[in-house]
Amino acid sequence: MSDRYNIYKWLRIAFSEQVDSINESFYFDRRDNEFFSVFVTDYFLTDPLSTETYPGNPYSAEELDILAKRIQRIEDNDAVIISIPRLTIDERRQMMQAFVGNRPDLSNKDDLQKIIEAENGRTSLNFNNLLQDNIQKEWKQFVSDFIEQKADTFCNLLNINLDTASLWTDKKMLSMSFDLGNNGNEQKSEPKKPWWKLW
Repeated sequence: MSDRYNIYKWLRIAFSEQVDSINESFYFDRRDNEFFSVFVTDYFLTDPLSTETYPGNPYSAEELDILAKRIQRIEDNDAVIISIPRLTIDERRQMMQAFVGNRPDLSNKDDLQKIIEAENGRTSLNFNNLLQDNIQKEWKQFVSDFIEQKADTFCNLLNINLDTASLWTDKKMLSMSFDLGNNGNEQKSEPKKPWWKLW
């Protein structure tokens, strides 16, 4: 598959991410001409003060270095790193309304309209699975086309050429565990005696 196809696929995910989700943030690095994202676990993996070694870390040492520098540049408000916008609540409602409004064959329009009105930016944009299978496929294509138009507008306004841009790794550490102990400073305690032994 072409890079352009993969970039559009990635942009669809970026634009449709829930409005207030903190799991993943999406960016374009104008200096490197590359799209990338920062997953919430990436902050732990790149923390210079951390002494933890996280099993399952998906990044090479070089990738971690790139990621750490990009996170620092984001924190420093580097003007050449551009945040990819998510669809607003109004845009999500507009998209849903446009689809439902153009479908005279829908028998449950009242229920779908309630879902549109209740859209708060935190849904998966699936109409609570009330669409029939064949209509669900059409809805997915409609969403894809809608977001592709938004992505094209965004890229055109910022002079981002999708034919020359690249997409950084899609590796992510989706979960990690933490030891909330005393960092190895546990005090040795006396062996517990049965309650009836006082000495």
